[in-house]
Amino acid sequence: MFLAKFQQVTSDKFEADKNGNNPYIGEVLAGTATGSLINGTIFVRDGLESNTLYACDNFVDSEYPDNVQTRILGKVSFSEYNSLSKELGAGKLNLPTVENGKTGSSTPAKKEAIV
Repeated sequence: MFLAKFQQVTSDKFEADKNGNNPYIGEVLAGTATGSLINGTIFVRDGLESNTLYACDNFVDSEYPDNVQTRILGKVSFSEYNSLSKELGAGKLNLPTVENGKTGSSTPAKKEAIV
């Protein structure tokens, strides 16, 4: 589990989905994530809000095994954040990398989102 707040991507490095919605990218504030992107249509459909703190987890969908998916578990209040951040530790984004044909983890990313 990790805690993150999300912003819609505005960079041309990302493509909009079939409904024309750009993805949302999470800034990991506590815990360790292996991905923090959420499909834009799903984000909007689920009534999620930008700059709101959420508890999240990552999973691999059998239909898209090459992509780590992000699932929102629920909204986190400020008081919950304090206790959860102590329990989960500093925020880290460990993205998978491929070097010389071997899969590994990247160095923890800075807490800056590409938007």
